[in-house]
Amino acid sequence: MVDNEHGDRPGAGNFPGKPRHAARRRLPDVTGDAGKASKPSKGVKASKVGKASKAGKGPRTGALGILRGLPSLLQMFRRKAAPEAKLPHAHFSATAFGIRSLVVAGIGTPTVVFESGIGQGKRNWAPVFNRVSELTRAVAYDRAGYGQSEVSDLPRDGLQIVLELRNMLRTEGLVPPYVLVGHSLGGTMVKLFAKTWPEEVAGVVLVDARHEEFTQRCRQIGVNRLLYEPPEAFLNMLPPVPRAEVVAAPLTLKQARRAGTFPDVPLIVLTQSNATSRWPAALGKVWLASQRKMAGMSALGRIKVVGQAGHNVHMDRPDVVVRAVTGVVRAARLIRGKRLKAGR
Repeated sequence: MVDNEHGDRPGAGNFPGKPRHAARRRLPDVTGDAGKASKPSKGVKASKVGKASKAGKGPRTGALGILRGLPSLLQMFRRKAAPEAKLPHAHFSATAFGIRSLVVAGIGTPTVVFESGIGQGKRNWAPVFNRVSELTRAVAYDRAGYGQSEVSDLPRDGLQIVLELRNMLRTEGLVPPYVLVGHSLGGTMVKLFAKTWPEEVAGVVLVDARHEEFTQRCRQIGVNRLLYEPPEAFLNMLPPVPRAEVVAAPLTLKQARRAGTFPDVPLIVLTQSNATSRWPAALGKVWLASQRKMAGMSALGRIKVVGQAGHNVHMDRPDVVVRAVTGVVRAARLIRGKRLKAGR
């Protein structure tokens, strides 16, 4: 259904007894807005790309102009959450994989877990997080190397990251079921989580996430590589942590392809309207088809094209993301209630 807004590793508890810890680097997280008052480590300084993207405000022409409108890494460094959107006070979790900074607010079940895209931390979820926490418990965190979370010397592929996320949730006593919300590559990670531990997931919201086969399909139809893959020069400009995640992205996508079956849970796929209104026709067609395919992973899935939004849908249109998340939470509660009633 298309709703256009216009109009270890797998296995419960199988964590290594003594996992290799991340390199220790901890700073006091004095505010809930970890990206504002705290200073990130040298490995995660703001990229100069963000400043470069502000230059040249003239007409967007050629490949560079198109790149600015694509679901690329450029947009991830271009824009920040609105200053008035603040997260609750953050705290630290001493996980088996190192210290993680997270915020937890609200009461109720299922617990909503937010996973960010490359180059972004928990603070960018603030406009959505605060509204969702009025309905149920919500959790947002910084992956290793972001905000006040320790840098890790472990691989930055998706399976490693979801192992670390699951361990953090368990460490904090945040038990399933979960509604997982993932932006961009974070969407691929939550899909991987849902396929690996389907019994722990009650619903999923994907926010402009890339389908695992999008790149392959673009190659097949001859789309200019610059329009769907970052050039090597751009990768070299990234800070170490985002760069490591980008380099590991092909493996992350492969892991998502080869993981188990996606559970039949409430699923909403949110995608930007730029894909069909501003991109080259062939590219936009492939993107939208791949988004529809993701919505088809669940019998309870649907897609919504979000107007007036770029890649960072959760920042451009937090109201739409809030409605999607709360809708999935309510649907998950209804399904759980029916199952409990049928089991009596």
